[in-house]
Amino acid sequence: MSHGAHQVLVLMRHGVAEDIDSRPTDDERELTAAGRAHADLAAQGLVALGIRPDVVVSSPLIRCHQTAEMVARAAGCALHDDPRLAPGMTTDDLLDLVIDFPDARVIVACSHQPGLTYALSDITGCGEIGFHRPQAAVISLTSPRPGGGSLVALLPPRVLRAAAQQSGSYR
Repeated sequence: MSHGAHQVLVLMRHGVAEDIDSRPTDDERELTAAGRAHADLAAQGLVALGIRPDVVVSSPLIRCHQTAEMVARAAGCALHDDPRLAPGMTTDDLLDLVIDFPDARVIVACSHQPGLTYALSDITGCGEIGFHRPQAAVISLTSPRPGGGSLVALLPPRVLRAAAQQSGSYR
């Protein structure tokens, strides 16, 4: 990325998943039927709001991948799984990932709590804001470092659903 340019980083939490004891491991938990429907609406809502990622990067856990896949499909862009976005993600993990996509103007990173809250706080200095499922935070990133971005928008699930429904783009 050239000097003076900036990126838009969208942090997104996965949709509502099955109960913790429904699968042998946490990694295998899938979205519930309602979780799939709400994640699909959230994906359509992001696009309806003009957020068109060049790439979507997801935690490899199934529930997160399923959510990210809907965003990538709605935006017509590439999807990559990255273990750095798995539970336990740090701000440095996230920023290292951003550095790996220097030509992407808009990156959506789909991950888990509490890493999303901590990364948002570290990058923007906005304090700790919890993420509902599925929720997105839009950051204008001038430099991939702590304090290198500004919070542009916090998009709770109801806002994303409303944007999708009002645009008429929801299938």
